[in-house]
Amino acid sequence: MSAEEAFDYLADFGNAAEWDENTLSADCLGDDPYRAGARYRVVTEFGGRTLTLTYETIEFDRPERVVFRSDAGISTIQDTITFHEDGTGSRVDYEAKIDLKGPARLLDPLFSLIFKRVGDRAAEGLRTGLEAG
Repeated sequence: MSAEEAFDYLADFGNAAEWDENTLSADCLGDDPYRAGARYRVVTEFGGRTLTLTYETIEFDRPERVVFRSDAGISTIQDTITFHEDGTGSRVDYEAKIDLKGPARLLDPLFSLIFKRVGDRAAEGLRTGLEAG
């Protein structure tokens, strides 16, 4: 899959339920997911709980980089995805970062373990989804 094809698939965060087993649903809240400012309602399982989050595309630079952010009250979550042609297809780098706010920072070691496990499963699903093309 080319970097442009991978970008077009992942830049629509509404596709997250197809490759992330923790995402129960993801829906674009407007008519154009391919722009900065696009917003998504994402229902996910995290640490044994079901959460409904609103994500926004805060950077959109086709076909090189897209960044999503959610302010979940006690935390800010930012997903940065970069795309590179590699001669035989493309390489996708996905960085997900969660920053806890206020007193919730005391739970950071626990959240880090849970988030890593969730991220590892999502990465495998993403790899499988992109390879299936």
